[in-house]
Amino acid sequence: MNNQKYKAGILSGETETMKNQNTVVCSIGAGAGFAGDRIDPAVALAASGKVDTVVLECLAERTLVPALKARADNPRAGADPRLRRRLTPLLPVAVANKCRIVSNLGAANPRAAGDAIARLAAELGCRGVRVAAVHGDDVLHLQNNIAWVRPVEGKLLGAHVYLGSGALAEALDNGADVVVSGRVADSALFAAAALRHLNPGPAALAGAIAVGHLLECGGQLTGGNYDPIGQKLLSAADYAKLGYPLAHIYADGSADITILDNAPGILDAETCTLQLFYEVHDPARYATPDLIIDFTGIRFEQIGKNRVHMSGARSLGPPPTLKVAGFLELPGYIADAEIGFAGTGAMMRAQRAAETLRLRLSDWKDADIAIDLVGVNSVLRAGSLATLSDPAELRVHVSARCADLEIAQIIEDEIYALTLSGPAGGCSVRSERRPRIEVLDGFIAHDLVRPEIEWSQS
Repeated sequence: MNNQKYKAGILSGETETMKNQNTVVCSIGAGAGFAGDRIDPAVALAASGKVDTVVLECLAERTLVPALKARADNPRAGADPRLRRRLTPLLPVAVANKCRIVSNLGAANPRAAGDAIARLAAELGCRGVRVAAVHGDDVLHLQNNIAWVRPVEGKLLGAHVYLGSGALAEALDNGADVVVSGRVADSALFAAAALRHLNPGPAALAGAIAVGHLLECGGQLTGGNYDPIGQKLLSAADYAKLGYPLAHIYADGSADITILDNAPGILDAETCTLQLFYEVHDPARYATPDLIIDFTGIRFEQIGKNRVHMSGARSLGPPPTLKVAGFLELPGYIADAEIGFAGTGAMMRAQRAAETLRLRLSDWKDADIAIDLVGVNSVLRAGSLATLSDPAELRVHVSARCADLEIAQIIEDEIYALTLSGPAGGCSVRSERRPRIEVLDGFIAHDLVRPEIEWSQS
């Protein structure tokens, strides 16, 4: 493998000369919306000839933690463990169709991921594939320069800044067939493919970032996780083969968003609006590493079946700082256990079991323990409505913060004790004990973050 390394700063969005706003500058497909997402939608998009880039959004805080632990045990580990399984069917199809791949499969070790992808490409007979690993999101060494939202208590396992689209775009501009990164803003993965081809200025980039935000959750935009009002739910067969979205982005940052022909799904103004507000606290000021964006002027126009035109995103300029996600390992453990009840009187017996646990564990602080009934009040808690009829089966659930493993064992023991010394029919016990990990937000100055690109080739 050939390796080349150079620095890449966050780009300003300068582009080539102004294009007609009706010019499509790139077409991007959403091939994954989370770490364990399906693989076949990405392959279908790459094989379609309708997109020049497939994006695999595969990283979140919950997947960074095991990656950090893996890297601590082995400096060559820390990339997404699904990398090989995901890319084996995708790489040959993408190479054959000249479709680039952009992904955050690098997790806690983008450089190791880049090398692994180049080796995999060679194994698959895809010679000459250029892989760019974008790193620099790991800022643990700068922890004293990070403005944390609260004091750091416990062991700081890692600190990763959200990078923008600049280094990703630079890698693509320099001929990368695959770009792999660690922690970047999800929307930046998509905006990077368009960045250098947009009209000058922040307005067009704001649109491309908004498109990225719409596409970043894959099937959630096209009928997944959606309960339509006045329409039928998709069938099980439709969900099983749900079409994932793609976007044709214009030079002004507007876009036509659709799915592949004959792919099942629902893509309309309603699904787009719901996804637009997903994980957005203030639609008038949605902060990304590249720009703060005002979503309130966005318009969705239905221009065909499962085809929507998006326009109207506005830039409020770059953010003053970049967001950092810190991962704290706190003292103690979380104990999580359940026991099932079924049949006649299951509700009454489960309620009695839950009350028994409350009595047995009455010395726990209320803030450190939760006892509820799965299927009755475990999600909505106090907001749960009374059941119209007793369920035929349900589970008693306990979750508790524990000082150590011995205390956590007490929770498990009390659940098991119900099988002999509790209401009749307790069964199907499930129990786990896990370390206490919390995410701590912080902010860091732009000029302290220096993304780099490291190259590998099959």
